[in-house]
Amino acid sequence: MTLFSKYLITAIAAVTATLTGVNAHADVTTLTFEIVNNTSGPLKLNRSNWNLALAEPGFFDVDAYSKHSYEANYKTNFGYPRKTPATLREVISYANGNRECTFTTVLRVTQSFGVFRPTLEATRSASATSTGMDDVKCEARVTAKTDEAPLDYSVRFTMG
Repeated sequence: MTLFSKYLITAIAAVTATLTGVNAHADVTTLTFEIVNNTSGPLKLNRSNWNLALAEPGFFDVDAYSKHSYEANYKTNFGYPRKTPATLREVISYANGNRECTFTTVLRVTQSFGVFRPTLEATRSASATSTGMDDVKCEARVTAKTDEAPLDYSVRFTMG
C-alpha cells in the first residue's frame, strides 16, 4: 500500500465519520407560546402534558387583558429518514371560570435522503376550540418558524 493510498483511506474514513456524526446529531426544537388574554379575568393553565410541579406557581397564568410568553424545549432527532413523518403535538387549555379554550399545535416533519444529510420538509399548524360550558372566542396561529433543523417555531393563542 502506497503512502497516497493510506492518506486517501484516512481521509475517506474521516469524512465518513464526520458525516455520520452530523446525521446522528440530536437537536432541541424550541416551541414559543404566546398566550393572549382578551378577557376581563385571569387565565389559568387548565391542562397540559408538562410536569407543572417544576414551574413556579402561577408561572403559566395570564392576567386580564395581557399576554404572556414562554418556551418549551423538545428533544428531536432529524438525522435519519423515517418511514413515517416525525410529529410533535402539544395540546394545552386555558380557563377563566366556565370559559375554556383548548389549543393544539402540531409540527410534522417528512424526511427524505439528501446528499450529506436528510432533506426535511416541515409543516406546522395551530388550532383553537372553545371547550368550556360558556362559549368564548378562541384563535390560534403560527407566528414564526425556521426552515432548518431544529425547526423552532412560535404560536400565538388568543382567548376572548
